[in-house]
Amino acid sequence: MRLHGVVLAGVIAMTAPLAVQEAAAVPVSGVAHEAGGPGVNPGAPAASPGQSFGDFSNAVGSPVLELTGDLALYGGVTHNGGGGNKWRDGWTMDFGSSAYNVVFNWQPTTSVFDGELVVGTTTYILGMTGLTIDLGTLSGVVSFLVDPIAGSSLSTKESAHWDVQATAVPIPAGGVLLLGGLAGLAFFRNRKKA
Repeated sequence: MRLHGVVLAGVIAMTAPLAVQEAAAVPVSGVAHEAGGPGVNPGAPAASPGQSFGDFSNAVGSPVLELTGDLALYGGVTHNGGGGNKWRDGWTMDFGSSAYNVVFNWQPTTSVFDGELVVGTTTYILGMTGLTIDLGTLSGVVSFLVDPIAGSSLSTKESAHWDVQATAVPIPAGGVLLLGGLAGLAFFRNRKKA
């Protein structure tokens, strides 16, 4: 019985490092690039210092980008068709408690393209013409997946550039006054007790 416990403890100790680690959030603002894969649109502005990342993974959650201000994120995705490489771009954006207006832009670079964009639990169809999708106001943690594999063109090379524009929603002037008033009341209430 004792040997069984020692063996079990050894197995647990050996497999513990193999556990999946959640990716640490990377603070981002300004202009950021997904630098791997087919690269960003040549017309995109240069990345802000320290805001160029490697190729995004096939699944959401790596990387996790924590917005610290307005962000313009540029990337690209390719599906080589047939039995070739089938790449997706997945990532997560942590908007925190702030609200951001978010727009997704899409520009195919091959004559054939179909796929989808998945934002949280909502799916948008991407076709052969470039488009802009207004994703509305987002906050909290939201996953993104650009998938050129979805659709009927599985035997043809497909490639496209994409970008995400996120702009912080300003707090209305009335909201600032309300917060200031509540802070003032709390200050005077605490002062009166002292």
